[in-house]
Parts: sequence; structure tokens; C-alpha cells
Amino acid sequence: MNVLKGMSIDGPILFPLDEDLPFLARAMPRRERESANEIARSYGLKALESNLPISFIGTGKNLNVVIDNGLQRAADLLQMSVPDVMNRATILGGIEIGRSPGVARITFRAPTAALERVGLRGFAEEMYGSG
Repeated sequence: MNVLKGMSIDGPILFPLDEDLPFLARAMPRRERESANEIARSYGLKALESNLPISFIGTGKNLNVVIDNGLQRAADLLQMSVPDVMNRATILGGIEIGRSPGVARITFRAPTAALERVGLRGFAEEMYGSG
């Protein structure tokens, strides 16, 4: 376990083991990513977004508060909107209820640029490789 000093965060951040990640948050196999990049290029995109998994813990008195808290913690730290985090957790991750009603884990693939901005890219790449 690593503790980062000097970070202004409101709750725990996790980099789960790959096998503990929700299926959608796991890295795409190389062959699949190359195929997806090829399709993206056929539509005029240079490449897919570089992103890596991260989990935020939400806490509160009921499930709505818990989920909102986790989404807001992620949005605040990564300088993203709550709807963007919610969309990513839906499409590239998951929201897992840890203990009703008090805890949820919000996991998603965050843009590596956002992780870089807050000094977490190195930890994510150490766990999962480059995005």
C-alpha cells in the first residue's frame, strides 16, 4: 500500500488488482485495442483515448448519497464533470455497493491526462501498464 502525502482528497482512492476490476474497467487486449484503433481511424479519429482504471470510495447515509459522493469525489479530483464520471463508470467501469447503506466503490477508466494532472498516472501505469 502506498500513501501519497500532500494530496487534497476527501476519501480513499484505490488501484484494484486487475482481477478485482469490473470487467468493463479492465484493459483491452492488445489485438482488440489495435482493431478498435483501426476502426476509429476509419472514422477520422487519430486513436482511441488513453485511459487507465481508478476507483473512488463513496460514503453516506443512503445509497443515493453514497453514489453521488463517490462520483463527486472523482469529479473534483480529476477536474471532470459528474455526468462524465457517471458515464465512464457506466460504460468503462462499474458502481459496486460495498455495504448498504454506507459504502460504494466507483471504478472507471479515467483519461491518462487527468491522472497525470493530479500525479496519479505513474501509480496507474505501475498497476496496469500504459493506457
